[in-house]
Amino acid sequence: MNESRIYFAEVAGQWDELRSGYFTEAMRNAAIAKAGVGGDSAVADVGTGTGFVLEGLVGKAGSLVGFDESPEMLAVARQRFAQHPGVRFEQTDGAVLPADGDSFDAVFANMYLHHAPEPQKAIAEMARVLKPGGKLIITDLDSHDQAWMREGMADR
Repeated sequence: MNESRIYFAEVAGQWDELRSGYFTEAMRNAAIAKAGVGGDSAVADVGTGTGFVLEGLVGKAGSLVGFDESPEMLAVARQRFAQHPGVRFEQTDGAVLPADGDSFDAVFANMYLHHAPEPQKAIAEMARVLKPGGKLIITDLDSHDQAWMREGMADR
């Protein structure tokens, strides 16, 4: 198991509280607004975690899929969205998405790439599942030299 999987397995139950100190609803909502997602759009969220981005998309898109490799994070997400039948979750590595090409109008990746073992491969995979003219929305950290984030939060 890689360091990111270990970290997220340990913090899944507290993740929503932890993440609030690093990225906010205002940031998420700004990214969603810039994406211009419509009511019948098919949208994916890669590295969905507990579904923070999907939460902002409920009611703004036709179908929502969250992809994540952490079963613990997905368990929290599934419980959180139990009343939203239009939201589904798939456990998978972000570099191998279980979706046909040209499946989504938009693909979000919020705070995911700095945990991806091969970010370029993950981006190529996200692009593969986008419909022609679809939008890839990446929100992530700038590069940093903070060892505590690499050690404590499994940043790469």
